[in-house]
Amino acid sequence: MGIKMEKNCPMLYFVTIAVVFISNLQANSDIVYNSTDQSLIDYIAENAEIRYDVISNFVDKRKTFTSKITIKNTGNLTIAYNNWEIYFYAIRLVQPNEYPYKEGFKLHNCKMRLYHVSGSLCKLCPERNFRMESHDFVECKLVMKYWQSAKTDTMPNWYVWAEGLTSRDIESTQGDTLTFVGPFERPEQYQRYADDGWSPFTPESRFKKNDELAVSNVSEKFVIPTPVEMNMKSGSVKVDSSWTVVNSTKYYQVAKLIAEHFGLTIRSTKPQEKFIDITEQHDLNPLNVSTTVNEAYLIQISSQYITVSARAKAGMFYAYQTLKSIHQDGKSLPLCVIKDQPRFAYRGMHLDVGRNFFSKEEILKILETMAMYKLNQFHFHLTEDEGWRLEIPGIPELTEIGSRRCHDLNEDTCILPQLGSGSSKNGLGSGFYTTEDYMEILRYANDRNIQVIPEIDMPGHCRAGIKALEARYRKYMKIGNEVEANEYLLTDFADKTQYLTVQWFSDNAINICLNSTAVFIRHLITSLIEMHQDIQPLNIYHFGGDEVAGAWKESPECKKFLSKKGLNDTATLKRYFAHFMSNLTNDEGLHMAVWADALKEGNALYNISAFPTNQNIIAYNWDNLWERGHGDKAYKLANAGYKVVLSHATHLYFDHPYEPDPAERGYYWATRFTDTRKTFGYIPDNIFYNADKSRDGRTLTKDRICPNNKCLKLEKPENIIGIQGQVWTETIRTSQQLHEMMFPRMLALAERAWHKSEWERIPDKDRRIMETNKEWASFSKALVEREFSRLDGMGIMYRIPVPGARVSGDVVQVNSAFPGLGFQYSLDNQQSWLNVTSQEVHLKTNMYFRTRSLDGYRYSRSVFLRNVISSDGYHMKPICINIFTATIFCVIKIVLY
Repeated sequence: MGIKMEKNCPMLYFVTIAVVFISNLQANSDIVYNSTDQSLIDYIAENAEIRYDVISNFVDKRKTFTSKITIKNTGNLTIAYNNWEIYFYAIRLVQPNEYPYKEGFKLHNCKMRLYHVSGSLCKLCPERNFRMESHDFVECKLVMKYWQSAKTDTMPNWYVWAEGLTSRDIESTQGDTLTFVGPFERPEQYQRYADDGWSPFTPESRFKKNDELAVSNVSEKFVIPTPVEMNMKSGSVKVDSSWTVVNSTKYYQVAKLIAEHFGLTIRSTKPQEKFIDITEQHDLNPLNVSTTVNEAYLIQISSQYITVSARAKAGMFYAYQTLKSIHQDGKSLPLCVIKDQPRFAYRGMHLDVGRNFFSKEEILKILETMAMYKLNQFHFHLTEDEGWRLEIPGIPELTEIGSRRCHDLNEDTCILPQLGSGSSKNGLGSGFYTTEDYMEILRYANDRNIQVIPEIDMPGHCRAGIKALEARYRKYMKIGNEVEANEYLLTDFADKTQYLTVQWFSDNAINICLNSTAVFIRHLITSLIEMHQDIQPLNIYHFGGDEVAGAWKESPECKKFLSKKGLNDTATLKRYFAHFMSNLTNDEGLHMAVWADALKEGNALYNISAFPTNQNIIAYNWDNLWERGHGDKAYKLANAGYKVVLSHATHLYFDHPYEPDPAERGYYWATRFTDTRKTFGYIPDNIFYNADKSRDGRTLTKDRICPNNKCLKLEKPENIIGIQGQVWTETIRTSQQLHEMMFPRMLALAERAWHKSEWERIPDKDRRIMETNKEWASFSKALVEREFSRLDGMGIMYRIPVPGARVSGDVVQVNSAFPGLGFQYSLDNQQSWLNVTSQEVHLKTNMYFRTRSLDGYRYSRSVFLRNVISSDGYHMKPICINIFTATIFCVIKIVLY
């Protein structure tokens, strides 16, 4: 249409432009997708702006919370009903009171229907009356189980799909920034329930916490982990190119490492001076215990020579690590005598690569840092419901299908997406180790005195393997090869048992009644033995055994099996399977390792006498939840005769947050947070000393954790063989996230696994905490002045602690959990940053602070200190201000005919 403009009527001009714009917008909006093709999937992926918000955790006495999903159509087209579906992830069961909803649960408020697909994967499907105009939105209000108080409980990479078309990840949900997740600003959002004792730390409360732990005038720890004895003398010596390494022992490889570190040559005869002498000494035993005697060593540093002695290769290797620790950047070595030996023979680190995959190179880096801090057991959690990560010769489907996640509802080419992996076959969560990769990891570990303990989790937590072998079954049945199809099958297809695990799977338990299952397990263990045999002979096999959720009750194969074996009911099958694995591992000369769940029926432990053929059973005790009366489980296991690895979730689960803050990564079911100081203060020799706060933040007293105020006595302390840190990776998808969750907590783990401090023996709690804080100050000082730089050099992206801040006079004081790290502040809403040159800065309005890594390349998350400056220049008390700005505007709706 033509429009004639009047020179003296500018308002008419603007109104006319608005009319043309709105009419064009409306014309475009009249285009409706009433048939589904790839362009609709692409349009939704590009224009659906997703927003997820927690509404309130204060709903149903810790049972449920409310949330909402908002979908906005930011494009110029209308989205209407058709067969498209939006897939998303929920780690909490959605609409638990209505579950199971096989026909979907109708969400009236957004005209969509909710389905639970499997595990964390859910989907939303439009109802017939669904219609979303251009720039319109819908809100789907949900009820979910338990609570959500952390941003990372929401997973990224939602996607859209329709039958016959290519799925697309929705752009607004992509990446790990989780910008589509709303803020947690109100108590009902960041607290789990109305009487939750934990709230996010404020800058002031964090400052107070840091300040209470600070102890002035302490010297840094010279070596981490701390040696048994370290006698310092005055003076130092510089090892230069005029020195040599003397070795006439069998420890040539370690001698070579020492020579390479100092840039020296190796010879077999001693000069008169300036040499590092590698010697065997068979009477070394500083702790006077037999369990760790082969790891003992002695270092004597004088101005003329250095003697390094050990009775075995392991001890010599740890002497080398100590020399590296005290000789950095070409500095002189202090004159001293170091006698050392670990308290525990088992000093472990567990890593789950099933939930999310990490490359071989990343594993080698973790092993290098473990060796540096004298950890010697790598618990390699290789399979999970969400992924099978190890190539097994003869069964290619396990990794061809079970290691990959993508949108394939039949699961013929991959398993379903989980935990934010997205719909692409080669996206997050996909990957595996070839047999060559695994053997390279073994060699690398063996060279560093680290034993690799493979875990193939079963009978539960095995969905990836189950679905891969179901796909194998279908593949061979199509070509009529019934023998191959059934050879390794783990499924009874006639089993109608309904169960739901705590991760919301209903099909993740292998059927232990099938002969093909036994064939599969034997093949699996034989394959592992063969991979290990010429590198590091397999000694411990971990079969998991945890969290089996009521499987097999309606399995015809199990009913026949029970009758054949003379067993009562399916409740006895779990115990039978433990017996089967005990016999199988014993036949192969292996120690059997399990999560402690596998060794009990209800709350009753199996006595070790129930396993007559293999009493070399190692139980990993994770469950020490005081409120449930589980704090003494480790002692019950040890007293029953099992060898016990303390894996306590309250202190040693490094997938839990560092702070009780919604911005912190990690699950928080065992404890609201675990910082490095908490792990450092863990006391393995008296587990009841570790009871401090309950999950809801209440102080724990002896009468709350011990029945009748009588704590169980450890009758067989020799059965506590060590401790282990755990990293589960549900919320950990990148190397940086893995490093931040593992470090620096792993260094505190190494300290407790190797060294027993005097404060661990103090019965008085207040005095024990005071002495612990003194040593913590020394430990944290060593981290800042030495260890963080070592980690920086290795590319380890350890967590930078969030700063504490408080107003004092006309300045802001800042501090850190690790004194000595630098700080920065911003006055322009984080657009630019200035260094804090001392521990304080002049108070300004609306300041942000962050901590800086030593190398200056990485930073903590920032904190906001909002305050007001009065007209005379003096500050007022920091307060929170909410400013509501009202904007008056006119909306003119013009309808053109």
